Amino acid sequence: MEKFREKINSIRAEAEAATARAEELETKVKALEEQVMQRDHEIISLNNQNKYLAEDLEKAQDKIAQLKSLENEDDDLKKENDAAQRKITLLEEELESSDKSLREATKNFREADVKAEHFERKVQQLESLLADEEKKGEELKAKNQGLQAQLDEFHAQLEEI
Repeated sequence: MEKFREKINSIRAEAEAATARAEELETKVKALEEQVMQRDHEIISLNNQNKYLAEDLEKAQDKIAQLKSLENEDDDLKKENDAAQRKITLLEEELESSDKSLREATKNFREADVKAEHFERKVQQLESLLADEEKKGEELKAKNQGLQAQLDEFHAQLEEI
C-alpha cells in the first residue's frame, strides 16, 4: 500500500516536472517569437532605409550626370560636382553598410526561426509526454481505487471471521 502511494507521488512529481519544463519551453518559444517579430520589424526598417538610400543614390547619380555636362561652364559647378561625388561615396558606403546589416538581420531571423521551430517541436514532445504521464497517473489512481476496494473487502471479511 505504501509502495503504491510512493509510486503515485513519484508519478505526480514527474508530471509536475514535465509541466514545469513545458511552461519553461513555452516561455522560451514566446521570447523567440518576440525576437523574430523584432527582427522582422528591423528587416522592414532596413529594407525601407535601403530603398530610400537607393533612391537618394539614384538622385545623386542623376545630379552628377547633370553636373558633368555643365562642368566646363563654371568653376562653381565643378565644386558642386565634387560635393555630390563625396555625397555619393558616403551614400554608397551607407548603402553597403545597410545591405550588410540587412544580411545579418536576415541571417539572425532565420536562426531565430529555426530555434523557434525547434522549441515548438520540443514543447509538443513535452506536452505529449505530459499527457502520457497524466494518463498513467489516472490508470494508477484507478488501480489504486480497485486495490483499496479489495483491501476494504478483505478487511470486512477479516472482521466477519
